[in-house]
Amino acid sequence: MDIVLSRILKYLNGCLDDDHMYRIGLFIVHHYVEMEDYSLQRVMEEGHFSEDEILDFCRHLGFQTYEDFQDELIADYMLRVSQIRARMLGVSAAGLIEQLDSSYDKENLVKELELICELIFKNKRVILIGALYPTSIAVEFQTDFITFGKEVIQYHHFVKDFQFQKDDVVIFMSATGRTLHDYLKESAHQNIQDAQIVLLTQNVKYKNKNDLGAQYVIQVPGRFDGIQFNYQMMMIFDVLRIYYYTKYYI
Repeated sequence: MDIVLSRILKYLNGCLDDDHMYRIGLFIVHHYVEMEDYSLQRVMEEGHFSEDEILDFCRHLGFQTYEDFQDELIADYMLRVSQIRARMLGVSAAGLIEQLDSSYDKENLVKELELICELIFKNKRVILIGALYPTSIAVEFQTDFITFGKEVIQYHHFVKDFQFQKDDVVIFMSATGRTLHDYLKESAHQNIQDAQIVLLTQNVKYKNKNDLGAQYVIQVPGRFDGIQFNYQMMMIFDVLRIYYYTKYYI
């Protein structure tokens, strides 16, 4: 069975309503590594939720009481930390990068990915924006970074009062890169220009001439097609997890 965090992310990432379920899920992701210290009363007070709303959230995840939910959440957190530690043994980011397209400047890519890890470390929140499949590929990245203590969420249009902040890192995933321009225009009233924007794209045009407004552009290696893009994206997210774990977590 999925760990509790995975069940919460399934709901958050696929949610269509800005209701109490969504808000409570966001609250838990934000405070994930501190949830051992959060009693039911504290969650109610800091999150401005009613007891019925929190218990409804717990029941949707298969728990009858908040205490049962909290116990399982904490146990799963410890389990995930152990799993990450075991997975990282003998794993080399360099080995994964060697599997990327051979025509790409791997040394430059390493520097860029290390820079993105540093950017994530220095800021508070990571916001993922992209089509369904690329954002689905990023779920393992999302789960591990939340376990590392970093808030990672997907952006949803239905959250009308959502505001980007100066300590946000926006990772925008687009094979062509063209949709970023529309997003920046549509989200101007949400202060997206305040965030640090990272564009992951196959389009070399934006690598050579970044006129979209992204502060960082990573050209994803490989042929210019959707299938290749998805495989390379998965590899890049794995490399980011390894770099971050080895440099900023252990």
